[in-house]
Amino acid sequence: MFNLKTLFLISTFLFCSAFYANARPEWFVPPPLDPSGIKLETVELYDGVFALMSNTPFADNSGFVVGDDFVLVIDAHFTGNMGKQIIDAVKKVTDLPIKYLVNLNAFGDHVFGNYVFPESTKIIAHEKTIDFLKENSLQKRKEIISVTVGGSTELFKDVIDRLPTESFKSKKKLNLGNKIVELHYFGPGMSPSDTVVYVPDAKVAWTGNLIFGKGSIPWARSELLSDYFQTMKRFKSKINPSLIISGHGKISEGSLVDEYISYLDYVLKLSKSLNKENISIEEYVKTLNIPPEYLIEDDIKELMAGFHKWNVLNSYKQIKTSATQLKDRKNLGQKVDRDGKVVK
Repeated sequence: MFNLKTLFLISTFLFCSAFYANARPEWFVPPPLDPSGIKLETVELYDGVFALMSNTPFADNSGFVVGDDFVLVIDAHFTGNMGKQIIDAVKKVTDLPIKYLVNLNAFGDHVFGNYVFPESTKIIAHEKTIDFLKENSLQKRKEIISVTVGGSTELFKDVIDRLPTESFKSKKKLNLGNKIVELHYFGPGMSPSDTVVYVPDAKVAWTGNLIFGKGSIPWARSELLSDYFQTMKRFKSKINPSLIISGHGKISEGSLVDEYISYLDYVLKLSKSLNKENISIEEYVKTLNIPPEYLIEDDIKELMAGFHKWNVLNSYKQIKTSATQLKDRKNLGQKVDRDGKVVK
């Protein structure tokens, strides 16, 4: 049976699909993720714990953890060539086999490189990531992510679909031989299935799209901001990383978790206050600036400005939709757009 949140998620999907189409607002800049010419720098963070950092501002990062017996890799990147670059980086450090590969979410820039890893490598992802990959064809997923590389799927023409074969629900521990790695799911954030990889003895966490790195703010692309807020609070209560390796952006200190919580709280309160005013939210967000207390890295300021406008617009629409649905219970179970109107 449909409930209020189910209805909202349907309408959010339609809204986000429109944003990614040609009609998206002029102020929104899609994340620039083209891996062409990208070089990954190997950075040792702790004994056996390595980040693979992209040499451009927002292209994908990766990483790997080396135990006494096995290696675990975090994310397979955007293409087969980038996946091979990750494998080569591991080989320069150790001859141990890559036993595990963890996909932090279902987007192509995290999973398209899966197919170049050894057949013996077990690919693990959250159950919601696997559900999305199974429910959407490879071509559809190429089209979804193509906006981040100029709108063409040509870059992915050689990609062969290889899905994770092992899932987890909330937490999973993997022993690499004298090295424990934890997989955590704290709830929806930027996407429904954002996963965190945590190495407890190193206090290092890979956060995928849940946290975007030093000098960034969250992007609630397709999820409820209130859920994202609760997810980040659960993150803080469960693990305490000293270093965060984001899926995109620079290495940050663990204190960025508190900044994300503060920012999401700010947006939720702002949206509630705006809901009481007679405004055109689409016009209002055009003039919005990120509050100065949230320090943004210079090379991603335009991108983060778009994220901020999106967050406020999204949060406002969520409040309006929820209010409308609560007043009109007869619409429950029907598809509803962002303004609470029934879709025929």
